[in-house]
Amino acid sequence: MSGPVLTERHDRVAVLTVDRPQVRNAWDVPTYRALAAAIGDATADPDVGSIVLTGSGSVYCSGVDLKAPPEPADGSGHAPTVGTLSMARTGHWLELVAAAKPLIVALNGAAVGVGATHILAADMRLAAASATIRFPFLALHTLPELGSSALLQRLVGAGRARELLLTGRPVGAEEALQIGLVSAVYPDDQLLTAAIATAAGIASLPALQVRLTRRLLDENADGADAGTVLQRESRAFITLMRSGRSDSAPGRTAGPQHGVPTPRPAGTADQTRIGRTE
Repeated sequence: MSGPVLTERHDRVAVLTVDRPQVRNAWDVPTYRALAAAIGDATADPDVGSIVLTGSGSVYCSGVDLKAPPEPADGSGHAPTVGTLSMARTGHWLELVAAAKPLIVALNGAAVGVGATHILAADMRLAAASATIRFPFLALHTLPELGSSALLQRLVGAGRARELLLTGRPVGAEEALQIGLVSAVYPDDQLLTAAIATAAGIASLPALQVRLTRRLLDENADGADAGTVLQRESRAFITLMRSGRSDSAPGRTAGPQHGVPTPRPAGTADQTRIGRTE
């Protein structure tokens, strides 16, 4: 498939690659729309159990393509931008990712601006050793977006999130691992293999249990009281029992992950979404 986003299948894993190396994989409106469509297609495909998102070449995503030609005005009389689409009142990026199959980001290089903020909603972020992450919004006279003012705090804590957003300094892969911004770091040439193997392991698990677990993690990410947490877990068990799938569905049996290169261990669990819409 040609275009700004390439789609490949590795058994039950859909690998989506933003393929605009001439602009360091920066997003323009056609790229955002193509990526949203590819995520939607993978989520709707019953033979896909998880998604890997990466970039081509040595850069993951350099942000918004500021040199892209403007889009024609839509029905409202306004020209759509990456910002208006990804932060729309409905159908925004967080809503799209929340409704998607499990999403693993493979950071193959620098992630800057929207390249850094859109990954925060993913289920996991795996990084190449050469990867860097940067939130340079204030220096560009703009503001954090895509829920990053909430999601970043959940991942790295309030104090660290303030420092990263206020200074805009780059974070290397090793530091990102130490502070919980990524879950693992791999040699550059092993990253995609590791991401696909990790995604395949998740895809092999019973789909309903995966979906309910992700929902519980989202619902309880902001520190609800013990009673509320237990009620939510009880409702999830009831949903599972009523489904008749208390064990694995055919073709979705649980099992160990195979072929995953050994990363450096991460010390912080992922809690990434503002809310799930499943």
